[in-house]
Amino acid sequence: MTRRRAFTLIELLVVIAIIAVLIGLLLPAVQKVREAAARAKCQNNLKQLGLSVHSYAAAVGWMPGIGTQSSSQWAFSFQSQLLPYVEQENLQRLVKFDVQLMDGGGGSQTINAQQVNAAKTPIPLFLCPSDAGPMLYQSNGADWGPNNYMVNMGTGLSKPMQSLANPNDGVVWYLSKVRLLDIGDGTSNTLLMAEAVRGNNVETNPASAPVDARRQYASFGGTDVNPVDDALCTGSTRWAGNRGSSWLWGREFNVCFTTTHRPNQVVTDCGRSGAGFYKAASQHPGGANVLLGDGSVRFVRDAVDLAAWRAAGTRAGAGAETSGDF
Repeated sequence: MTRRRAFTLIELLVVIAIIAVLIGLLLPAVQKVREAAARAKCQNNLKQLGLSVHSYAAAVGWMPGIGTQSSSQWAFSFQSQLLPYVEQENLQRLVKFDVQLMDGGGGSQTINAQQVNAAKTPIPLFLCPSDAGPMLYQSNGADWGPNNYMVNMGTGLSKPMQSLANPNDGVVWYLSKVRLLDIGDGTSNTLLMAEAVRGNNVETNPASAPVDARRQYASFGGTDVNPVDDALCTGSTRWAGNRGSSWLWGREFNVCFTTTHRPNQVVTDCGRSGAGFYKAASQHPGGANVLLGDGSVRFVRDAVDLAAWRAAGTRAGAGAETSGDF
C-alpha cells in the first residue's frame, strides 16, 4: 500500500508564516503604486482644468470670476463656469446662471429649487482620487456634489483681501475679470489652482477643538473690523466640516484657497462671515499638487518657503519670484 505524505502542523504553520511575511512586504509596495497612480490622476485633472481656463479666457477675454452678481445669492463658482470646456455641456445646461443660486440671506440661505439637480451632481474631474472624503454633502436645504480643486484668492493677509466681496492679490473675487495679461509676475510664476482636503460633512458645536483638524475649520458668525488670524481661530468653539462641499456654490470655503499658510501646514483653517483663510492641502504624502497660470502642474512640498509660497499667490507682486523658488 502506498502511504500518502501530508504536511505536518509545524510545516503548515511555517508556510502560513512565510505567506504572511510576503504579504507584509508587498502591501506597502502596492499602496505606493496605488498612491502614485492617484497622484498622477490628480495632476491630470488639474491639467485639464488649466486647459479649460485658457480656453475660457481665449473665448471670453478673461478668466472666470465668482458669480453673475456681487452677492452670495448669485455666487456661481469659478469652476462651474468651466463646464463647457471640460465636456460637461449637458450639466452646464442644468445650471441656471440667469436665476439666483440661493434664496434668503446670511446663515439661513437655501438653494433655489431650479438649481437642485445641477448642485447634487458629482463631477469626477473635480475630485482627487486620494481624498476619501464624502461624495455628497448636505447643507442649506440640498445635496451638493463636492470639489477638491480650489482657485487662488491670494495671500489672505489683510481683511479686505480675505473676502471674495473685494478685489484681492490673487486671481478671483466676485465679478472679477482677470486677464492672463494681468498676471504681472508671469503665468509660470503664479498659482491658479491647488488641491484642498474635503470636509467631513460634520459641524461640531460647541467644542474647544475640532474632531478632525484636517477636515474641519474654525467657523465664526458676525463681523469684525479686524482680519481673521490664528489668534482668533484658536479660540473657536464651532468647527465646520463643509470645506469643498460644492463645486457649484462659489463660497470661499467651497472653491478657494489662500497662501496664508503652507500646504498641509498643521494649523486650522478659519472663516468669519465670508472672510478667512483656507490652505492648500492633500492626502498625498509630503505636499500638494498645484496648477500654475501657464497651465503647468507641479507638486509643492509641505516645507516650501513661506515667503516664496505667498509670492506665488500674488498675480502682480513687488518681488521677482520664479517658480523655482517653490
